[in-house]
Amino acid sequence: MKNQAIYHSKSLEEHEKILGISGNYTPESVLKAFQSSYEVYQENEKLDQIKPVLEAKNKIMQNLISSQMKAQRYFEFESPFKDSCVACRGTGEIYKFNKKTVKVNCHICAGKKKLKIECPICEGSGRFIKKLKGGKEVNVKCRKCKGTGRVYVVCIECLGKGKRKKMVLSHVIKSTTPCKKCKQLGFTSSHKPIPSKRYKPQKLNNPVINQTLADKIKKAIQPTD
Repeated sequence: MKNQAIYHSKSLEEHEKILGISGNYTPESVLKAFQSSYEVYQENEKLDQIKPVLEAKNKIMQNLISSQMKAQRYFEFESPFKDSCVACRGTGEIYKFNKKTVKVNCHICAGKKKLKIECPICEGSGRFIKKLKGGKEVNVKCRKCKGTGRVYVVCIECLGKGKRKKMVLSHVIKSTTPCKKCKQLGFTSSHKPIPSKRYKPQKLNNPVINQTLADKIKKAIQPTD
């Protein structure tokens, strides 16, 4: 698979170096490389330092997904994880693409501009009864369809243009959302999730108070005669 960069080439190369991949890699090999790096960080208890590896995986996957969308209007790959996340299919992210308008063949006439329908004159029989003077009737070939029972008419869907406008997804990724189900990993095993840094106020077991307040408390608890 040819890797068509949508990011700056140097930036993509840096991501490849971080993840330890090069050449004609595939989505499957990128995800596998990330899992291997994750397991190393986990074994060494350094998951709080894995953010650059996670970002590298995401940027490279976005590049590959975008290339597939540009080539075929959809992307596909087989997740290498045995416990692949069902929400993101193993990518660790949910992608949202820009939309664009394209012209496609009319789904009614298949781009032929005309439709073949039953002849309205002979009702598809190819013949009709013609009355002559004197009340005599004869069975004659239909002049409209020339005996075939079918005639061509302008397609009512595309009005004879053969094309119609359709909104489709483009290859440009508008935004990405970290997958909540797998915590951005792409797999949902017993692995520890990547720690998130959140500020939590520390509770003081022995808070410090000023001397004035201390004197008031001391006086209040002293026994009275």
